[in-house]
Amino acid sequence: MKGKDLGIAIIGSGRIGTLRAIGAEAHPSVRFIACADIEEANAKKLAERVGAKVWSTNNFEIMSHPEVDAIIISTGEDKHMIPMMEAFSTGKPVLVEKPIGMDLGDAGEVLDEIRRTGVSVNFGYSRRFHRRYLTAKEQVDQGLLGTVIGGSARVFNLRAQALEAFKRTPKLTPVVYALTYYIDLMCWIQEGNPVVEIIAMANSGGILTGMGSEADDLTYTILRHKDGAVTNIGISYALPNGYPGRGLNTRIEF
Repeated sequence: MKGKDLGIAIIGSGRIGTLRAIGAEAHPSVRFIACADIEEANAKKLAERVGAKVWSTNNFEIMSHPEVDAIIISTGEDKHMIPMMEAFSTGKPVLVEKPIGMDLGDAGEVLDEIRRTGVSVNFGYSRRFHRRYLTAKEQVDQGLLGTVIGGSARVFNLRAQALEAFKRTPKLTPVVYALTYYIDLMCWIQEGNPVVEIIAMANSGGILTGMGSEADDLTYTILRHKDGAVTNIGISYALPNGYPGRGLNTRIEF
């Protein structure tokens, strides 16, 4: 963090890759940025926007560049696997956007490779860095709530946001796309109290089906933790497109 010490590779030059690149360009410790995207025009456009020294359609070429010290994987949700494995092979620290994988098989393969290579990897669970959630964790960690016996989290979102996500990644589900943030949050805030039992149920009312998706409209799950605490977490993409504000409506409680 002293001066301009870091070289960052941004893999994927879409919306999230652009946000990461802009953040890197503005950070006082970053001296070098390199961009990659399967679409040459996207990589070039982002490189020009943030003053990247190098850009390419070849992910590994960018990741293995001698000026690159750390790698950010910002490809589409279903296109994480190949660049992730390539990034791990470089031995450089890696930040990967969520999810870890589109299914348990992919996630297991990723975790096995992390253990094998010993590379430093973080996943993009950005909710952990919001002050409101840091405050909640602090309250729990310091015992200010007393004994936590349970909690709940729920996420309601716009149908329009679901449609945009499914256009990009057709097999994406609301659980993998959005609820994963809150599963992570609830388990992180109760760190050291692992989940030992999961019960989940889902239902489809036709909203997402009408968009051509096979995903369920609503999913609720109950997590039982080792000490007996019960956490209820759910998601629904049924909010109408004209819903006030940006649409995402979330709440967590302990």
